[in-house]
Amino acid sequence: MSRAMLLRLLIAFFGLVFVLLTLWAGNIYHLSLSITVVIMLAFGLATFLAEIIIVMDNLEKRIKNLFPALDLSSKEQVSINEMLGTYIRLKKNHSVVSTRIALLEFENIYKMLASAERGSDYIFHDIYLASMVLLGSLEPGQTFKVVSNLSKRFYWKTGIRGTEHTELNISQARKGIKIERIFVLSTENELTELEEILRDQASVGINVYYILRNSIEHLLPYASFAISDDLCTGIVSHRQDILGKVTVTTNSEWISELSTRFEEIRSVSQVFAAR
Repeated sequence: MSRAMLLRLLIAFFGLVFVLLTLWAGNIYHLSLSITVVIMLAFGLATFLAEIIIVMDNLEKRIKNLFPALDLSSKEQVSINEMLGTYIRLKKNHSVVSTRIALLEFENIYKMLASAERGSDYIFHDIYLASMVLLGSLEPGQTFKVVSNLSKRFYWKTGIRGTEHTELNISQARKGIKIERIFVLSTENELTELEEILRDQASVGINVYYILRNSIEHLLPYASFAISDDLCTGIVSHRQDILGKVTVTTNSEWISELSTRFEEIRSVSQVFAAR
């Protein structure tokens, strides 16, 4: 039995009790019939109003369960409705292969959101955006640790995502977020190519390090990772050749392991000093 139904039964029970008590009190104290009726009607009206309030509250909950987007802002509701409208139209006409692929990815979004709600790891397909959300969530005094394989200049200077990522690093460092980044290089020549990037980051207070990948293969089983101990969140790229696919985790044991690996890698890395 639901709580709403139990409450309604209790109200009905006490309403009946009050009516009987009114009849009893009218007989004992010799109240006139009109006074007794007025008191009974008052109790009845109070019971009716309580019933109406419960019904309205229950109706509101049912509506929100049917239309959860009502909890969102009007702008967000419009976006959600437009997205669902597009999904329904494509679902009705999915003969094109590219459409079927898009529908599959859309359906995977639910699985990702469900995993995030449970606190489970999930796959995200934009390393820049995932990193920017994590970095942008930090407050002054908190730390962002990165072992980065973005060892080409174009990763930082090309495209909207790369530019936004670079600008966010600079702005967050200036706000007082402590950013520590270890660049993992494939060859020593990459250091020369990256020198401008390293200098720009070091000049705004980012702690910049670099090291050759072949010297830390035993310490780095991943392509790269970024973590925040403060927010207990990590972003892990597993393969060097697939930068766009990362695992997002809030597993405290894995975060602790990544933090330990970061410290071990940093201890054998070279500090880049801005000149």
